[in-house]
Amino acid sequence: AQTIDACLRAAAERGISAVVCIGIVADPCIEAASKTDSYVKDSVACAARELAIWTTRLQRAIESASKGGGKNVATAVAASQKSFADSLAKLCPQFQNRDPGMTLGGPTYCRLQETAMRVIVLERLAAAVNPH
Repeated sequence: AQTIDACLRAAAERGISAVVCIGIVADPCIEAASKTDSYVKDSVACAARELAIWTTRLQRAIESASKGGGKNVATAVAASQKSFADSLAKLCPQFQNRDPGMTLGGPTYCRLQETAMRVIVLERLAAAVNPH
C-alpha cells in the first residue's frame, strides 16, 4: 500500500496520470514469478496482492465521493458501481484459460487493472466534491 501511495503522490506532484501506478506492486512480482515452474499460480497471487490494496482504496473512494457530493453524486456513484461490478463479472473471466504467457495473472490481473482505474476516477471525484 505504501508503494502505491507514494506512486500516486508522485504522479500528482508531477501532474501526470495516476495510471502509471497500476501494476507497480504486481508487475515486478509477476516478472520474478515468470522464471519459476509455478509462474501461472504465482502470477495470480501477485495480482491478488495488489488487487487487495486497490479494493481497500475503492471502498474509501466510494465513501468519500458519496459523502461529499450530496444525494445526486451518491446516487450516481451507487448506480455506476453496479455497472462496474457487472462489467467485472463479464469481462475479467474472459482471461481465464487463455495462454498464460499472454495473460499472466489472468482474471485477477484484469480485476486489478479495472479496479485501479475505478479508484483513480472516484478519488478524483471525491477530491472535487469534498472541501479542500
